[in-house]
Amino acid sequence: MLKKFNNYFSLFLILIYLSGCVSAVIGGVATVGIATVQERSLKDSAIDLKLELQLQKKLFEASKDKLFAYVDVIIIEQRIMLIGNVESQEVRDLATKISWEVSPKIKAVLNELTIGGKTTLVSEAKDVRISLSLSGLLIGDVDISDINFSHSVSKQVIFLIGIAKNDDELNQVIYHARTIKGVRKVISHIILKNDKKRM
Repeated sequence: MLKKFNNYFSLFLILIYLSGCVSAVIGGVATVGIATVQERSLKDSAIDLKLELQLQKKLFEASKDKLFAYVDVIIIEQRIMLIGNVESQEVRDLATKISWEVSPKIKAVLNELTIGGKTTLVSEAKDVRISLSLSGLLIGDVDISDINFSHSVSKQVIFLIGIAKNDDELNQVIYHARTIKGVRKVISHIILKNDKKRM
């Protein structure tokens, strides 16, 4: 249910982008309001959002039923993380190929897509509960700048990406994820603020 909502919302943003009105949306809310308190720069935040819209559009055009409907996209400092469940290795590889072709600005494609086995409503409900629980834990921890982290949950596996100011913050984010009831595994693509990958 949550995935479908996110897909429709992304499609809405894509349609706005294609109509040439995206600057009003980005400028007022997504870019300025959030990026000013993030570790990533305002410029990187704007680039990431533009790349995400472009990638969502390409996934939709390539296969709205096999890719767009089942693949979550998170981009932080031009590092793409793909999460979800697709029907075959061919589709998984196609998602990687499309991601790299979006722009020469792309630094990495972290393909965490699983293959086969459609998720049930019960499994999706568990994923939503885990996601909401993690968001609450990160927001409630005064030692964590939650705005610098994003996550997605698929089949009770938490996928993390973001920028931590130090090892303590990184470890605390992972700790919160691991303590949530029902979590099968935590996969982290969080990097440190001074990581050379950011240069």
